[in-house]
Amino acid sequence: MSTEATRAVVLQMLQEARVTGDLASAVRTHAGSGFVIHLANGESGGIEFAAAAAREMYEAFPDVALTLEGFLAEGDRSVVQFVMNGTHTGSLRGFAPTGKTVSIPIALGLGVEGSQLAEVWLYANLFAPLIATYAESHSEEAG
Repeated sequence: MSTEATRAVVLQMLQEARVTGDLASAVRTHAGSGFVIHLANGESGGIEFAAAAAREMYEAFPDVALTLEGFLAEGDRSVVQFVMNGTHTGSLRGFAPTGKTVSIPIALGLGVEGSQLAEVWLYANLFAPLIATYAESHSEEAG
């Protein structure tokens, strides 16, 4: 697979997600039949697992905004770097809503076969909001 073809598949999926606001649908549209997503915690699954994870994110952060920060493609592999901003107003993996606005750096590694997504590796810095909250709550101690 050429770098240009990989770039086209990934950018088309990202553009569709941006325009529709429906990441799950964009992944479903562009994923191959053997699609697998791998989460940093070791969980993995197919298209429905990915759709459920996207739904969970949008339910926990209904005002979610994804800002693209970087994009690389080489052969059949691609890496997308972005920041997710949103207000935590819904339950997320057993964590009650905090009402806090968070900013989470995220990287996706994507594998493309033919003209479809084959694999996604999701890496999110979930400690970023905790560090910011800790720093905020202890800022008076420093000054």
